[in-house]
Amino acid sequence: MAFWTLYKREFTNYFHSAVAYVVLFGSALVQGIQFSLILKLVTDQGYKEQSILQIFFNWPLFWLLILVQVPLITMRVFSEEFKLGTIEMLLTAPVREWDVVLAKFFGALTFFLVLWLPVALDLTAMQLFSAPPPPIYWSQIAMTALTIALVGGFYVSLGVFTSVLTKNQIIAAVLCFAFLFITFGVSMLRWIQHVDATLLSWVSYVSTPEHIQNAGLGIFDSRPVVFYVSMTVFVLMLTKSILESRRLRG
Repeated sequence: MAFWTLYKREFTNYFHSAVAYVVLFGSALVQGIQFSLILKLVTDQGYKEQSILQIFFNWPLFWLLILVQVPLITMRVFSEEFKLGTIEMLLTAPVREWDVVLAKFFGALTFFLVLWLPVALDLTAMQLFSAPPPPIYWSQIAMTALTIALVGGFYVSLGVFTSVLTKNQIIAAVLCFAFLFITFGVSMLRWIQHVDATLLSWVSYVSTPEHIQNAGLGIFDSRPVVFYVSMTVFVLMLTKSILESRRLRG
């Protein structure tokens, strides 16, 4: 019961923040521009090697958008509570640390997923106004949506973790961006020549672009699911431990 109350509080708080609306508007604008450019590329040049969905989620602009979105929507999760002093009231209330951490995590994750709803609207518009309408590959759409949710969960957990470390929202955002950049940067090792085969297999296991690419092909692989879920749980456990230590010190 405490979790749901805190979750609703966290999620609705995003719509009381000017930053959230800026992120929402900016994300929708960038996604719309990117979708339009890809649609123009496909129609003008007759590009048929990949679907629009595959191209969209493999463009560098998509990754840049995520690397900016997550720090902005998670930087205030705990930092604002520390700055305003409301964290003491929250930690002395009859709620568990897990309730607080999970409520803040799922609130941020839900808003992150809301930021990507314009893509679904773009695909729907393309389906309605194209003549003839392009074929729909539901397996690709379902796998891509699942992978985005899993990646978003892991990235948001890192943002929640960095937010619990400091009361300064800017520092929390910078730390989150650094962690995300390092996590994403590991994936780039696969493009380096003469990489050891064992290292390459590990890079492939944690490579988010590769996971998104496979999802766009409609390929289901349980390894990314295990990786993102386990890493998300691990980071949230660290967050809970830090929050618990703050309660004990208080």
